[in-house]
Amino acid sequence: MKKMKTAVLLILVLSTASLASAQPSDSVTLEPVKQLRKGVDAWPLIANPTTPAEQHINATLSRLNQRMQQSLRDCDQSARDAFKELGSDAPKGQDPTADDWQRTIKVTMTGPLFLSIVASDDTSCGGAHPDTDTLAMVFDLTTGRPANWMNLIAKSANASSHSDSITDGTTVGALIVPALRAISVAKADKDCKDAFEDPQSYQIWPDARSGTLVAEPFDLPHVVAACADDLALTIDQARKLGFDEALLTAIATAHRRNTSAQR
Repeated sequence: MKKMKTAVLLILVLSTASLASAQPSDSVTLEPVKQLRKGVDAWPLIANPTTPAEQHINATLSRLNQRMQQSLRDCDQSARDAFKELGSDAPKGQDPTADDWQRTIKVTMTGPLFLSIVASDDTSCGGAHPDTDTLAMVFDLTTGRPANWMNLIAKSANASSHSDSITDGTTVGALIVPALRAISVAKADKDCKDAFEDPQSYQIWPDARSGTLVAEPFDLPHVVAACADDLALTIDQARKLGFDEALLTAIATAHRRNTSAQR
């Protein structure tokens, strides 16, 4: 009988431990940002992932790094082709692939509830004009999937979703919120007031350091791309726009932790 009780207790302990390991993490630790090559940051992975959600996030980030490797090869080839077309006008001794792609990665939140990582790209792959891109990857730590922004804003905001691909081929999910466009227009200088089309989409991400929800105009025409100034929404501003209270509470918590860690 004692052996049976011991076996039952052991099973309960193991089951409890297994269940605990499957629970979403309050926060995650990322590996240091590495580079795919000089000047090009790679998406950092979660160190020692312990839940299916964390493993799913790492799989997604690994795929993004693989896609970026192919994009770098394509960019280099395009830059070489454009250089050859210049013929005798091409600068002597210049490597057309040098600095043709620059990527900087910034981790803006590691929990609770959300992991947010933002990539900023500057590319010159031989086209008529250089390009700049921002790619915000915001993951739900409970599922491991990208945040569904339509589920994180009230219906009263009259929001809608928008998506388009950027230079590295990644499809970016953005959010159209009429009130955000109004804020951008009011904030813009006279040269940019007409830049924001109706409807105007935004990439959204939480920022633990500033304690804000950042909204950056997305998909602006190239000639007015410089008008894409970030909107750093305070918790109160984001709440008035209808953003989810759990999201806002998570940002406030992350900001307090960030502030305490810097003291």
